[in-house]
Amino acid sequence: MTVLPPDISLVFEDRPDYFYAAVSGPRDSQEISQAYWTLVAAECQRRNARKLLVVENLGDFEGERNMPFTVDYLFALGLDKLKVAFVIGRVELLPQMEHGEILALERGANGRVFSSVAMAERWLKHGSA
Repeated sequence: MTVLPPDISLVFEDRPDYFYAAVSGPRDSQEISQAYWTLVAAECQRRNARKLLVVENLGDFEGERNMPFTVDYLFALGLDKLKVAFVIGRVELLPQMEHGEILALERGANGRVFSSVAMAERWLKHGSA
């Protein structure tokens, strides 16, 4: 599925030092995540982005979250070649997202999970690599 359901919004912006994507909506699922990441990856490729900031503000996850599958999917999209800052809008999900960060880092990705846009921007602009 590369088409987002009508209740899910995805916004793109070119920012001075990175490409910005924000996804929001009342729910989340493996299919929604795959769809928005596919669209984000296509835009990154089209714009030749090297740094990406994604802000996710989605509702409850429907079904089971499969973090190893998600990391594999992001690598298949080529997102492991970018410096990616991921901001999770729901702080209670931070431990799950950090698990994904660890899985990705172990495979050589350059990405971090954050709970605030300001921290993510600082890392994108001044962090290592």
